[in-house]
Amino acid sequence: MINNNNYTAQSEDLSARLKPLLPMIQQYADQNHQNRDVAPEVVKAISDAGLFRCFQPKRWGGAEADPRTLYQLQNLIAQRCASTAWIFGVLSVQSFVLSLMDEQAQADVWGENPSTLVSSSFMPAGKVVLADGGFRLSGQWAFSSGCQHADWVILGGLVPSVSEGQPPSMQLFLLPRSDYQIIDTWDTFGLRGTGSHDIAVDDAFVPGHRCFQPSPGIVASTDSSDLPALYQLPWLYMFTSTVANIGIGIAQAGLQAFLAIERKRLSFTGKPSKDDPAVMSVAARLSAAIEGSEAMLDRHISNMLEGVESATAMSMQQGLLQRTQLTSMLRDLALIIDEMQLLLGGRGIRNDSPLTRIWLDMCAARAHPGNNPDMIAPTYGKLLLD
Repeated sequence: MINNNNYTAQSEDLSARLKPLLPMIQQYADQNHQNRDVAPEVVKAISDAGLFRCFQPKRWGGAEADPRTLYQLQNLIAQRCASTAWIFGVLSVQSFVLSLMDEQAQADVWGENPSTLVSSSFMPAGKVVLADGGFRLSGQWAFSSGCQHADWVILGGLVPSVSEGQPPSMQLFLLPRSDYQIIDTWDTFGLRGTGSHDIAVDDAFVPGHRCFQPSPGIVASTDSSDLPALYQLPWLYMFTSTVANIGIGIAQAGLQAFLAIERKRLSFTGKPSKDDPAVMSVAARLSAAIEGSEAMLDRHISNMLEGVESATAMSMQQGLLQRTQLTSMLRDLALIIDEMQLLLGGRGIRNDSPLTRIWLDMCAARAHPGNNPDMIAPTYGKLLLD
């Protein structure tokens, strides 16, 4: 059974390590936005505190933390700088993915430096050719967040089938920095500080032990396994949760910014905005949606961990329900922040408005496929109809 005492103690320990870094994270937010990447000083401070190692296995010195601990840390960061929170999540979750790969692949990355960071782009955009002992990889992959701070990358690719008429298989390929180039392409209106540049590879050899064919990642595994419970959670849920959960922290910052404005603002009629029922309603609904999102994630993780530990298989219907809820969460929060922007009137179009960058960061985050429920909802809906 889940040991809530251990979970609480671990959460408090990691939160205590983060707390002294929060002023620094907030201080660099504007610079990150202007430079289109998180400052190296910020990344180093987070790394030195061991916070990127939340999902790293204990055998490599990691925390092997309950996912809800990472979510709490990410949202504390997101209230200060959404871009820092974004790369904190996606660079941390690569440890989860790497932990599913061959032991030698893990040693290649962490053997000399257990704090080594890995970025990714799972989109199967490149060309994969079978080679003796592995594969050869070429192409260009977009949206590798935090790649300037990583020494390795995990890239997605489609491996042609050796059987005629069979579809290609999706695989992940692990490459060292010497095998790829970073192409400066990141210029956006939101999440500008994430440095999500392109990765270019020119006919690099990837040995077999650095290749991995992931499962669909919808339901937790209950097969007999030597892996700790954390790594039996569905990898696709875990990856997506780091780009969805951030919506809670951004929304928390948005709510506080909106309240601060409306407590002092007069409407064009000269009446205090805080007495406007529409202002009261939108503030209440965002606060309620934030609490509901936190409760939903907590329920998901608790149910999956309990299922793994009791060897109780999760149904595909439950897995699809959870993924539909997960991919809907950030967009639901973003819609309420959209309403707040409209209620600000002319104040809402100013770049110096406290809500403007928060709103733009949320708009950028909802463009990620992991925050698009239409990618999975039809599958879940078909199951319900059938």
